[in-house]
Amino acid sequence: MRAMKADDQLKGTERIRRLKSRLGELAFLHETSQLLTATLDLDDVLRALMSQVRDYFEVEAVSVALLNEDKDELAFRVAIGEASKAVTGLRLSVGEGIAGWVVQEGEIVLISDAYTDPRFYADVDQKTGFETETVLAVPIKTANQTIGAIEVMNPSGGAFDESAPQLLTQVANQAAAAIRNAELYERARQAERRYESLFHTSPAPNIVIDFDTRILDCNEQACKMLGQTHDDLVSSLWCDLLGDQRAGFEAALLDVHKQRHVTTEMRIPTPAGLRVLEVHMTTIDYGGREAIQWIGHDVTEQIELERMRDDLMHMIVHDLRNPLGNVISSLQMMRTALIENDNTLPMMDVLRVAMRSSEKLRRLIDSLLSLRQLEEGKADLDKRLVPPIVLTREAVELVRPMINKKDQDLVVNIPSDISPVRVDRDMVSRVLTNLLDNATKFTPTQGEIKLQIAERDDNLLFVVSDTGPGIPLESKENIFERFTRLESAKGTQGTGLGLPFCRLAVEAHGGKIWVESTPGEGSKFKFTLPLEA
Repeated sequence: MRAMKADDQLKGTERIRRLKSRLGELAFLHETSQLLTATLDLDDVLRALMSQVRDYFEVEAVSVALLNEDKDELAFRVAIGEASKAVTGLRLSVGEGIAGWVVQEGEIVLISDAYTDPRFYADVDQKTGFETETVLAVPIKTANQTIGAIEVMNPSGGAFDESAPQLLTQVANQAAAAIRNAELYERARQAERRYESLFHTSPAPNIVIDFDTRILDCNEQACKMLGQTHDDLVSSLWCDLLGDQRAGFEAALLDVHKQRHVTTEMRIPTPAGLRVLEVHMTTIDYGGREAIQWIGHDVTEQIELERMRDDLMHMIVHDLRNPLGNVISSLQMMRTALIENDNTLPMMDVLRVAMRSSEKLRRLIDSLLSLRQLEEGKADLDKRLVPPIVLTREAVELVRPMINKKDQDLVVNIPSDISPVRVDRDMVSRVLTNLLDNATKFTPTQGEIKLQIAERDDNLLFVVSDTGPGIPLESKENIFERFTRLESAKGTQGTGLGLPFCRLAVEAHGGKIWVESTPGEGSKFKFTLPLEA
């Protein structure tokens, strides 16, 4: 009877011991699981996890080795305890050392005498003086593969408890979960950094607003466009910045509510004036709440270029239609006179009108064709020695009808002994014609126009002066660029191709062209052509 009671007491004591041990294991596993939620930084998680493993198992050293991306090498990511500095960062090939074997085979290893096992890698012990005796190593596994190993060495009692391999395996499973979470977090952070980089470095203005139009974020280009700092813009109302242009934005905002994506055109007030932007508005998730990303592409110049192109086509058609109409009218008049045998029609005068108009058509078409060739450096110049008086006579003859119509005075000053110049006669004649034509357009009725030629430093200097309104200082810089139109107070216009042609034609001959002008005092267009030695 007493023996039975003693056995019962022993069994009860063993059950209590096992229960306490199990409770201790559960408490340990609970504590390690708590670490997984403390931070998403993998090194911090593994370091805290291994510290608890060292304390619980009462061992001298603990380490974690993980596979690299190529799956051919192990790197010791974290080491705690003796020789930890020497172990951290150590690299082994898969299959090398106990950790390498565990990763390769995916199995648990428990060794009571490390130096008798051929798999043991003794280099660290030899370098640091640490002596490894007992080693327990378990694989860290994900669903598909082994990605690393945990090693614990030299327990204080000399041997590991029989439950240690299973318990350490559960810790390895927790480590695998921590690694997966850290990888997912890092991928998300990388994606977020990429988005932030694209957002802030985008050459297009980017603005994030909520549905109350409050600005949540904006990039550098948006700040630059609006002329405000990032801090000034954030938390302000986007609608308040649009002034009288807000109606268009509010209409687009309603469409975003319905369609989640809208592309529209908006005019945005900026310190440089109204800018036209092609705007893309899309609903996005912004920190867990719905917001709108506003991306604008400045198309102001494109729209202006399209308008200028339309104006240019209109003006070219207008300039072609007028002389063409004169040619047709002249031919019709001569045909009628011939059919009706009408000898009262001044045939030669009508013919001259037709010829002048035809010549004007030819000049305009030739200028359009030559402009492209000159820009590409492909113009074929037919250079010959030409007396300046010949160039002048041809140009004056073509603009004389307009000068007479406006009752203007044309003063031509050419020295009788001036040297001939080697040029493409037709091209330079068109340059002079364009300059005289401009002078005629911008000089008022009964005004004066001058054409002067002189020799200056091995060059011929041509000067065409007018008594028109002059050219504003800001326009003098780009007056020789394509599509830049001279406009008088009365709105006189040209195609915007005459002066660019003049510049290219003069430069093709090795000369220079420029303008001197004071608003209200007329203009002087000057160009040089080199003389032969």
